[in-house]
Parts: sequence; C-alpha cells; structure tokens
Amino acid sequence: MYKTEAVYIIAAHRTPIGKLYGALSGIRPDNLISGLIADVLSKYDYLDKVELDAIFLGCGNQAGDDNRNIARMAGLLNGLPHYVFASTVNSLCTSGMDAFMQAARLIMCGEAEFCLAGGVESMSRSPMVESRIDGEKADSTVGWRFVNPKISDFIPIHSMPETAEFLSKKYNIGREQQDIYAFESRNRYENARVSGFFDFEIMAIDCPEGVLKKDEQHRLLSIEMMSQLPSLAREGEFVTLGNSARLGDGAAVLALASDAYIKRHNIKPLVRLHSMAISGEHPDLMGISGANALKKTIAKSGIKKESIGHFELSEAFAVQLLASIEEADLNPLLVNPMGGAISMGNPLGMGAARLLVTLVNNLIKCPEIAYGAAASGAGLGIGTAVIFENLGKRSS
Repeated sequence: MYKTEAVYIIAAHRTPIGKLYGALSGIRPDNLISGLIADVLSKYDYLDKVELDAIFLGCGNQAGDDNRNIARMAGLLNGLPHYVFASTVNSLCTSGMDAFMQAARLIMCGEAEFCLAGGVESMSRSPMVESRIDGEKADSTVGWRFVNPKISDFIPIHSMPETAEFLSKKYNIGREQQDIYAFESRNRYENARVSGFFDFEIMAIDCPEGVLKKDEQHRLLSIEMMSQLPSLAREGEFVTLGNSARLGDGAAVLALASDAYIKRHNIKPLVRLHSMAISGEHPDLMGISGANALKKTIAKSGIKKESIGHFELSEAFAVQLLASIEEADLNPLLVNPMGGAISMGNPLGMGAARLLVTLVNNLIKCPEIAYGAAASGAGLGIGTAVIFENLGKRSS
C-alpha cells in the first residue's frame, strides 16, 4: 500500500504570453516549452536533471507542431536523460493544472522525487486539419472539430461564447456587470504589471523580432468602448471581445519535489501542495466546472475557506469568473487580484499552469497569507483545483 508523501513546489516560471500571430508565433511550441525548461533548469542549481523522474505537460491542440507527445519532445530537445518519463495531458483549458496534478500524484505515491509539470500552447500555429476518409476540414485552433454526429443525442453542440451566455442567464449576470468586471480586471493587471509583480515569474524569450520580456496583448479599454462591442455568440446579448480573453501563445512550468529531494539538496521550498480535487459539470455550463472542483477540494482539505487569502481562477470570460465567485461563495477582492486571462490571453494548454505560477509567486511575496487556491474550468465541463500551503505562515 502506498504512503502519501508531501509534495513541494521549488520553482515556478512562465514565458510572456504572446498575442495571436504575434511575437511568439514564429516559435514552435516544442521549442517554446523546451526553451523555458532549459532556462528554469539553469537558474536553479538544485534542479538536477540527472535526478528528474518525469515531465507532464498540458497541451490542448496536438494537431500541428505540438503533435506526438510534446512533453517527450521537450525532454529530447533539452538533452535530458532518456530514462525521464514524459506524458502530454489534454483536458483542454485545464490541461496545465491537470498535468501538475498527475506529477503530484506520482510524488505522493512515492514513485518519484522530482518532476516538472506545466503546459504549452501555440494557438497561432494551430493548423487546418482534414479527414483522409471524407475530406472534412476543420480549424484546430479552438472549439469543436470532427464532431461525432451521435454526440448531439446526449448534449447540444454549443460554442464557448454560447456556454458563457448560458452562465449569464443562469446566474443573472448582465452585460454591464461583465463589462465592469473586465474593466476592473484589466486595471488590476495594469497595476500589477507597473509594480513589477510579474517580473520574477516571467522568463524572457528570444523571438525572431527580438526579446519578449512581458505579456504582449494587454491593453486598457474603457467601459464605454466595451459597451459598443458586438456579441461573440449567435443571437447573444452579453459576451463580447471586451469581456472575454483572447487567444494566444505561451508556456509555463513548475518543479515539484518530495521531502527526501528537498532535504538531500538543502532546498527551501516555495509552497507545499495541501490538497487537490477534480470535478465536472454539464458542458453547457462548463465555465463553473472549476468552481465545483474548488468547493470539493476546500471541503476535503480540513481548512476553513476564510484561511485562503488568494484565489486564481479561470477568466476565459468575465461571466465565468463572476459565476464562479457566486457558486463557490468567494470574497471577490481575493480573486485574481493581479488580473487574469482577460488581460493576458488564454493559451489553452498553458493557461491553468499559469494560474499556479502566479499563485505561487504571490504567496512567496505575501507570507501573511496562509493558503492560496487555484481552479480551472474547461470546455466540455471539466474542472480541477488545488490548494497550496504558504510555508511562510502556517495556520489551521
């Protein structure tokens, strides 16, 4: 019978997030993530690649340059030992957190002592794909493709903006409220950016046009401007480009270690994994699947929700964030205090890993916060959530 081992995070970094067809579009996703891994390994001398057990990476497309197990490609491109296991995880927008959880389980079960986990996506490079059988073609960037005709017998086929419209109606969150949140989120991000909050977590990337040191697509929009934007959904009323996250490119990675590993290398860990959970929701309400997982992990964690001082939640749509706050009964001031995907963008496989990276880096800057949590919801109604213990302060 396996003994449950403690899991520590000993590094957490990401690339800047590039806009669609922007600065990172000239970089293959396997080169993007392998470059980030190389930078992280070189930054910390205690990250010994000879002792690395496994790499788990989230990636939502896997139809182009990111095909055939991009986690293994990243290991090979880095010259890592061939015995290092590698697995690519696809649970759409929550892939990066899912990959982290798979690595954590390996350490918890005593099967590994040192793993890398995260996610990558180049939505700029997602190809058009074609069936060899009937010639059907599909854009692989985002959304449904090659839909099984039988699936509509079980669920209706709706786009992501349409599911956000459903949340708007279910939770009675109107257009003005969504635009106001998007405005506030962008300003939170701007304040964090100007203060230098993201400087440590972001590792600069060499691009064809130069060096990218910061997220590329952020811009402030007035509420008046947002109020004039058209709906993204057919016959929609609420969801627009102004109150939604745009597509993008990026990568994120975290280093996870066991108690034995940190003692052997005399490492002061950043945070400890306290608990985690998975959940689901009807695909029409996919936006709150992360909130369901969050409620589940809080319930089983044994800690009070009031002890959690920072939440990083999915922000593909403003309504997704607002509905999640209501569903999980959270203090809005503690949720995405540095902004979120509405400002940064939402590279599918990377986005949920980015939540973890930002959460870790805020906890180490705020030792007064006892616990932090992150939750991600994905298309088709899949949700994941984790709680980190801040080692700067322990409380029940």
